[in-house]
This record gives sequence, structure tokens and C-alpha cells, in this order.
Amino acid sequence: MLPEGRRQMYFQSILNPDSCIRVFVGQTTGIQDDIQSPVNDGIVFVFINNVFSDTLQNVESGIYESELKPAINDTIRIEVLANTKMTGETIIPTPAVISNPEYKYPTFYDAMSQQNYGTLTFSINDNPEQENYYEILIYNSQFSDYTQEYWYTYESNYWTIYKPDIVIQNEGDWDFIPTTLFFSDELFNGKINIFSFITHASNSSYILLRSISKEYYYFRKYYTRHAFNAQLHTDGIHNLLFAGEPLDMYTNIKGGLGVCAAYSSTTATKIVVIQ
Repeated sequence: MLPEGRRQMYFQSILNPDSCIRVFVGQTTGIQDDIQSPVNDGIVFVFINNVFSDTLQNVESGIYESELKPAINDTIRIEVLANTKMTGETIIPTPAVISNPEYKYPTFYDAMSQQNYGTLTFSINDNPEQENYYEILIYNSQFSDYTQEYWYTYESNYWTIYKPDIVIQNEGDWDFIPTTLFFSDELFNGKINIFSFITHASNSSYILLRSISKEYYYFRKYYTRHAFNAQLHTDGIHNLLFAGEPLDMYTNIKGGLGVCAAYSSTTATKIVVIQ
């Protein structure tokens, strides 16, 4: 029989200015236990810019909510009392702007797969006054024969991109099959950077840019490696094997585990297709 691990309290809250404050509180479980162990008898406080603002209500299994929405540049501190005291803090980042998204097709031919690809370009004007972190999601359209309309779907851009931009390559995450494109401004701090991807895209696509907090960036970075090592994106027997060493997950929670992080999204921008 496998030994039981030491249980620890944790909470997770991913904040954004378009949604009410929401926190999940739980307790870690052993490998033989249920995958989740929610905590429903905790007390959850939210402080905005160091001022007490609300006590969250338990609305369902392990989930606590407030009717408050954070504002851009607010400093949010979450305090949880549940067997122990846990605290996490983050800042709601200022939204960034994406400019001139274009997709030219075809621009590249892969002889091995015998497929044509196009080149997606766009630019981001980085704020020189601070460290900045970003996340990009590219949505492609699909046509429904039933409704005779196009609808948009998100699929991990890893599977549609043939060659990522040098900024993404510099992050060192590509070999770990990231589900989104997250990166820092290390290579273009305070400058306008033009990104270029060799990729597939539909005739009607759009791109969503998020400004993300430092905590969100590191959470995504650690989780991507954890998911890859645990083979969480595969099926069958490979789920039983690890491709690398187990990794501790990132946490910025004092007194426990988990993450308190934030992002701000821009309005989705339609990609201009040039053929």
C-alpha cells in the first residue's frame, strides 16, 4: 500500500476586471484519493488596495464568490481561514494593444508533410515603465453545415503552428506542448515588437491578447512543464508514465499552496487574411 502524503491547504483565484472575484479552496489529496477535496467551511476575505472590501460566500463545492469586480491596476489580496491562514496577492494588469494582425497564405511549403502554411504577423507596443507579461490565444472559425454559419473554436495553438516566433522560442516552453502562448517582454522591453509565426489559420480568425500578472506567467510556465511530465495531454498507457522528473507547482500563497493571479484581455482582433 502506498503511504499517505501530508495533506496541505490551498486556494486558487484567477482574477480579471470583467468577472466577479472567485476563489476555490481545497485540500491536497493522496494518489489513491479523489482528485478534489473541496473545503466548504472556510472564511474568505478580499482586500482591494489594502482596504477590506468583502467576505466571499460559499456558493458551491469549494467555490467562494463576491459580487465585486476588480478594477485595472487594483492590488487584490485574498485571505483564507480554513484550518490555517493563507494569503495571496496580485495586481490587475493594464490591458495591452495588439496591432495590424495579418495572415498571408501561402508563404511556406513543408515537403515532408506536403502542406502549405501561411505567415501570421502582428505587433505589440510594450510599456517601458514596467516588466510586462502576455498571453495570446488564436481562434479559428469552422463552418456548420447545420446552421450554415461560422463559429469560433480554440484549439491549442501548438498543433497549428509550424514555427513559433523567436520570442516564444526564447521562453523555452515549446517542447513542453503549451496550450497557450505566454511570454515576457525580455526581448523587446519598451519597444514595438513585430511577431511572426508560420502557421495554419482559417479564412476567418481572430486573436486575443491578455496582459497577465507575473504570478499568472509563472503559474502557466510551471503548469506546462508539470502537465507534459505527467503526460496529462495524452491517452492510454502513456498517462501512467512520466516523461521527466516530477516538478513542484508554482505557488505565491503564504501559509499554503495554490496561486492568486490576474489577467486583463483586449477586445478580440480580427486577423486580416491576404491570399
